[in-house]
Amino acid sequence: MIEVIELTREQFDSEVAGLDTIIPIEQTSAWLDYEATIPGRTPWGYVALRREGHTLAVACFADYETHGYHFLRGHHAPVWADEPSEADEAEALEALSSYVRAKDRKQVFVRLSVMHDLPACRPTLSTLPYDQTVVIDVTGGDDEILARMKPRGRRDVRKALRESKVECADETERAGESFAEYYEVMRETGERDGFTPAPISDYEDMLRILGPERCRVFAGRLDGRVVTWSIVTISKTRAVRYYGASLNETMRQHVTDKLVYFECCELGRLGCLDYDMMAIGSDFQPKLLGLNEFKTKFAKQVTPVAPDRDLPLRKTFYASLVKLRSQVQKRREKAAAQDEAGSAGTPREDLVPVILGGDIGVYALGREFNEAYHTTCVCVASAPIGAIEHSSIFEVKPVSALDADEVARAVREVAEANADRHVVVVANTDALIDVLGQVRGDFPANVSCPIPSPEVIARVSDKVEFARLCEGHGLETPRTEVVRLAGSDPIGATSIAFPLVAKPAVSSAYAALLNAGFKKVYYVREQSELDALWRELREAGFAGDFLVQELISGDDTFMDSITIYMNSRGEAEMFGSAQVLLEDHAPTMLGNPVVMVTRPMPELWEKAAALLADVGYRGFANFDVKRDPKTGRALFLEVNPRIGRNSYYNAAAGVNPMRAMVSDVVDGKPTRNLKADEKILYTLVPTSLIPTYVTDPALLAEVNELISAGKVFDPQRYEPDMGLRRRMDVDLTEQNQVRKFKAYYPKPTETSF
Repeated sequence: MIEVIELTREQFDSEVAGLDTIIPIEQTSAWLDYEATIPGRTPWGYVALRREGHTLAVACFADYETHGYHFLRGHHAPVWADEPSEADEAEALEALSSYVRAKDRKQVFVRLSVMHDLPACRPTLSTLPYDQTVVIDVTGGDDEILARMKPRGRRDVRKALRESKVECADETERAGESFAEYYEVMRETGERDGFTPAPISDYEDMLRILGPERCRVFAGRLDGRVVTWSIVTISKTRAVRYYGASLNETMRQHVTDKLVYFECCELGRLGCLDYDMMAIGSDFQPKLLGLNEFKTKFAKQVTPVAPDRDLPLRKTFYASLVKLRSQVQKRREKAAAQDEAGSAGTPREDLVPVILGGDIGVYALGREFNEAYHTTCVCVASAPIGAIEHSSIFEVKPVSALDADEVARAVREVAEANADRHVVVVANTDALIDVLGQVRGDFPANVSCPIPSPEVIARVSDKVEFARLCEGHGLETPRTEVVRLAGSDPIGATSIAFPLVAKPAVSSAYAALLNAGFKKVYYVREQSELDALWRELREAGFAGDFLVQELISGDDTFMDSITIYMNSRGEAEMFGSAQVLLEDHAPTMLGNPVVMVTRPMPELWEKAAALLADVGYRGFANFDVKRDPKTGRALFLEVNPRIGRNSYYNAAAGVNPMRAMVSDVVDGKPTRNLKADEKILYTLVPTSLIPTYVTDPALLAEVNELISAGKVFDPQRYEPDMGLRRRMDVDLTEQNQVRKFKAYYPKPTETSF
């Protein structure tokens, strides 16, 4: 049985010294001295958790008074001598709960770090707890530290060392004399990243009370002026990057990369063994995913940590706090919605979106523009769907065909008619991206067309080259053979086991054959079927390359989609991703998702963005990924040089892609690293179809929860644009979906074919 033993400060320090583990700086008596300088915080006490006289863990707590109630805060507490089991943690929490209730009845809850998701705990009422961090090994000297980083980290550090003129130094003594110049940099960082810095006295007290043996200030100066700095705490051999700040003007110059490397080297010389970058995002805490791109490049792995959780003591009172927080959040959301609605009558007058094409993907883009800026979009198409033709948010500009001449003419006419406005042109098929690549150089000066260069498109769209790029960035792809259909030479038998998949190597070169009855993807059972396909393609005049790939088993639910926006500086500005639940199975639409659940995929985001950055990519990219149900591997199938037909899942999950793009190409705002991380159900079909095709009970339960919570989004069903005629169009489209599934995919299969 675990007992809680009250300790004096001296006894606690003695217990800490006897533990063969790294003690977080927050679990030292010196830290409680620092906490005592902050209004509303009071040192509360020290305890040991013992079983049969043996100390299992220690903890110190501060009393936090806020909004008229009290709770105990134990940063990174308890500190365990050995990693606890789930049963140990549960028993310890029960003992702590009884101890605190008996000693101090005013405490509403205890906030402490708990690795296991225990029934006694609740998600924190405030703060952003995290369960992963990045820990850099700083042993072995400067070269060894650099060698252990990811390739991207080494590249950025070396670039900074070559090109950045910032001078880095340990400025602990200088900052202790006056923190004013460092605080001004923190002010600017707060304005940029959306937080309010603590009072300057908090930083000054931290440096003074912890002292230079426990707290250092490192800074980078350019022409004598502080442009980046950090406060680093030290406990035994563990350093932690506690605070950091940098000026906007130097963010693109890798000055912070240079400073972090300098810190690693200096901390190693001070006797530290590792350097904790403190907090990255994960599925547990997706709101911190914006930190991952920078921090994870300095180490090849992430480190799990026990996240903060609340242990309610006065459960009725705590429940009322949870309810109050929910009400406050709803009021904020309502106020934001009212602000948005209030500006609906004043659309952004300087912006004219032009969208090429006339399908459901085009409507989704138009809705995104309308939600973001209340603009009417120009749809350039020969025969748009009824949902666009009868829409109030579109003006249709008809063309005889979506070829280079007609597109160039249409865009030029729109630009000339709006000479004092900014025209943004987007498209969402491979063929139309190719057309834009041909003509955008002739567009008037007031037109932006954020797509990759033709050379980059050719490189990433060629599935053979794409596989090579993936291999170079740690992304897996299916086993593939290339079949060249040009000429008349005999095509040998494949060495890939049947059944397998065959598809064009470059989709845009194949687009015309889809209208002639050919499929986007072929499921091939034997060599004779494959031979017949080669004959039919040659007879149809196709002289491009085809891919033969191993078949990755698993139904539609094993497919994933990743969307990334690379800004005009070549940096990833927006991330989104979703698990597919159901795809279209009509022959010409095969593989287009129609039902999805959004999920953050930070590790895949990072690697995919690094691939795009290395080839000089600009604009939207959409990756198709399949998870192998046998191994769990994520296999990258292809990248589409466009946002994708289902772009609206990003907007529904919290990040409107058109805002990211317009902020970049029109407004020139700094990168914000936006993450679409809210969980929602995206669908283009009636939800009644989903149970037929989602056979995993846990996944179906998740779908039903989202439906019950009202988190269902169909881009076609846009309430401000649901006049009677449009509503009829949308209803008819959904009825057609039901008929299509009955005809082409009446029941799910293990391979989706």
